[in-house]
Amino acid sequence: MDTLERKKVTVITKYALESFSEGDWYTLGQITGKLKVINDHPRLLRSMGFGDDDYEYCVAEVLDTIFAQDSSLISNVIDHFDIDLWYQQKDLEKYRRVFLDSTISSADFWTDGYLKLFVSHLSSNKVRMSAMKASLAKWGISAFIAHEDIEPSRKWMDEVETGLETMEVMVAVVEPGFRDSEWCDQEVGFALGRKIDIIPLRAGLDPYGFFGKFQGIQIKGKYPEDVSNEITQLLLKKPKHRSRLLQSMSKAFTMLQSEQKIKMIEVLDSWSVTTDEQIKVLLEASSLSEYERHQLKNLIARVEAFKVTVQTEVPPDDDIPF
Repeated sequence: MDTLERKKVTVITKYALESFSEGDWYTLGQITGKLKVINDHPRLLRSMGFGDDDYEYCVAEVLDTIFAQDSSLISNVIDHFDIDLWYQQKDLEKYRRVFLDSTISSADFWTDGYLKLFVSHLSSNKVRMSAMKASLAKWGISAFIAHEDIEPSRKWMDEVETGLETMEVMVAVVEPGFRDSEWCDQEVGFALGRKIDIIPLRAGLDPYGFFGKFQGIQIKGKYPEDVSNEITQLLLKKPKHRSRLLQSMSKAFTMLQSEQKIKMIEVLDSWSVTTDEQIKVLLEASSLSEYERHQLKNLIARVEAFKVTVQTEVPPDDDIPF
């Protein structure tokens, strides 16, 4: 076993110690074809039943024996018992290191530091999706559009799966034909399974089934830039995305031409979804030129951005009068 596989076996061991019943051990034996290893162990089930101190050792010994014989069984066990989802709830940081690091390293289609948004759409919508992707990038949102983000030499399904595993939000362009698309339906199901927020874009069809509960945006007859603005505004209204998006937004603004930057900051302020303190932090992180500061002087004054704090010098104790 390699280092990552050993880490996963450690997680499986923790899960077994915390959650396994006798029936779960028999199930594990059946799905791995190693029922004999479990039945032949002299102490495993007995120590579990009596709560003996050596149960932890027995669990580690049995699992190590099973996976040392065939490490490919590790993923089967994790999938069957949803151990990765259990570990995600138990320790998110360690979960990321064990289950996501290798995936994230291969997801080089995301713009570094931007919020990751996967767009599920019909292939007939390529042109509009490309325009929306460009508009979203100005707000610090990196949109995954399969047809232009996957290199021809790479396996298509692997790259889509990597995008689904590393996305932070999904946008689903719901239009006639979407429901009949096997890929779109599976992509939405993947997001639901990961409990990722989905933003349905209603383009002639309403969201349905389990993702019908999500607030959608009517996009019929709207330009991609306007749709991008609505997506951004909706994300900013969600507390769990607001801070993350504002950080990526300040990074994106540093790349814009002055007039575009000024316009977008003014639009952001007009939405009234951010506090003055959040606008202040964004302004100070957006590398504003003197010209841009002058154009935004009223906003800067209102939120007190770039204000220099003068510290009052405290005299030594022996100079303080009675």
